[in-house]
Amino acid sequence: MATSDAPSANVAPSTMDDADMQMQPPKDAAALGWCTKDEQQAALDETKEIARLVSKLPPDASAADAVTERIAKLFNSPCYMDGTLARSLDTTELKAARAWAVAKWWDSGGQDFLQDALQHANAVHFAPSIPRMIAPELLPASDPRRAILCPSFGAACDPVAQGAALDVGRELVRIGLLQARARRESSADDGRGSPEACARSVRKEPPAERLARYAACVERLVPELPALPESRYRSPQGWLVLRGRRGHYSFCDEVRAYDLETGTAYIASRCGGLVLDTGGAVNQGATRGTGAMKTQVGTLSVDALRRLALALWLKDELDKDARPYAVFPVPASVPMPDPDASSTFGFGMGSGWGHSGQTSIQFEIHDGKSTLVSGTFVWPDAFSVGDQMADDLVVSAETTFREGCPRAALPAGLSPAKTLGGVSRIDASPDTLRKNADDLSAAFGELRKTKVCKK
Repeated sequence: MATSDAPSANVAPSTMDDADMQMQPPKDAAALGWCTKDEQQAALDETKEIARLVSKLPPDASAADAVTERIAKLFNSPCYMDGTLARSLDTTELKAARAWAVAKWWDSGGQDFLQDALQHANAVHFAPSIPRMIAPELLPASDPRRAILCPSFGAACDPVAQGAALDVGRELVRIGLLQARARRESSADDGRGSPEACARSVRKEPPAERLARYAACVERLVPELPALPESRYRSPQGWLVLRGRRGHYSFCDEVRAYDLETGTAYIASRCGGLVLDTGGAVNQGATRGTGAMKTQVGTLSVDALRRLALALWLKDELDKDARPYAVFPVPASVPMPDPDASSTFGFGMGSGWGHSGQTSIQFEIHDGKSTLVSGTFVWPDAFSVGDQMADDLVVSAETTFREGCPRAALPAGLSPAKTLGGVSRIDASPDTLRKNADDLSAAFGELRKTKVCKK
C-alpha cells in the first residue's frame, strides 16, 4: 500500500489530560457492524484490482471511466457507511476526471483512503483532492489557454515551461504553507488547534452530537495547499502589460510593458503623494498636483518574466484548496454512529481580509496586435492565493530590472488604458485617474521613439 502523507493523528496517552481523552483503538468495518467480514474482504480485494487497473492508465487526458466507475461503486458499498466517516470524496467529480488526474489521485492518497477506511473504520478519513487537469485537446479551438498548453500525450514540448511551472508550483506551496500556519495559529487561539483540543472541545456536547462536531473540528486541521492544474505547459509569448497604482500615501500610477522573449522593459510612472486636509480627508486636486512623470527603459530576467506570465495566466485556474489524504482517530469519549441510522454531516467556513492601502493592478498578455488574456490582481498583499502569488512574482521579476537600451521595439498596438481603476474613490476620483492615464499614454508615445539596441 502506498505511504500516505496524511497528518499524523496518533496521540500518546501521556499527552492526555483525562482518560476519556484517549483515542479509540483501531477497529475494522466488520468489527463495527457496518458490513460482514465477507463484504469487507471483497472491498479490500477490489481495491487491489483497482490498483492494478490504475497502474495501466496512460499519463494523458484519455477517459478513465472503467476505473472510476469501479471506484465509485466500491465507495458506495456498505462498509463505507454512506461516507459518514470516510468523507469528502466527490464521486461525480471523480468520474469526470481523466486518466492522468485519476492516477495522480490514487497514488497521492486515494488508495490509502479507501483501504484505511475499511481497516481503521473508527476514524475520520478525509479523501485527497482530485487534481485538476487541463489539456488542449479537451478545450475548444478558440480557447486562449491553448496558447500555453502542450498536448497531454507524448513528450513535453517545452522543457523550459515545465521548469517554470515547477517554480510557480513551489511558490504556491510556500504561500500555502504560510497561510496554513496562520490558520493553525488562529485555531490554536480558539482552542481547536489539534486533534486533542478538538476532542476536549466536544466533551460537554450531547453524546449524539459529538461525532459531527469532532469531525467538523478536525476538518479544519487538514492542510489546504494551492496547486497548479496538472498539464504540460508551453512558455507564454508576447508582451506582459501591468497597469495601475502602486502605493498608498506615496504612490505611482504606472504602465509597464515587458517583452517575454527578450526581457525588454518600458516603464512610464506618474508618482505623487496623498495630500490630506485638516480633517484627514484626501485633497484630490492637491494630490494630483504632486505628480511627476518618469520613464525608464531596460531589461528584466526573461526566466522571471515567464514565471510571472505563466502564473498570471493560470491564477484563476488554481486548485486553491487541494488537500492530502488525512485521518484522525475518534476519541474514546465520542460514541460511534448507529449502523442502522447512518447520517452524513458537513462543516463550512469562509474568511477574508483587506486594507485601505490595497489597489487593483490590471494585467494583459498581448501578442502585439490583440490581447490574449487579461485580468486583475490585488496589490500589494492579498488574501487570495492567486493574487499573492502574482504579487510575489512581480516583485521577484522587477528586482532584476536594469536600465539600458531596449532589445525589442514597443509594438504600436500596445498602449496604456484610457483610464485606470482599482483605486479607492477616497484617494482618487475617476476623472483624476483618467487624466493620469492620458499622461501615461503620452509618455508611452515618447517611449516608442527609443532606439533598439543593435544585435
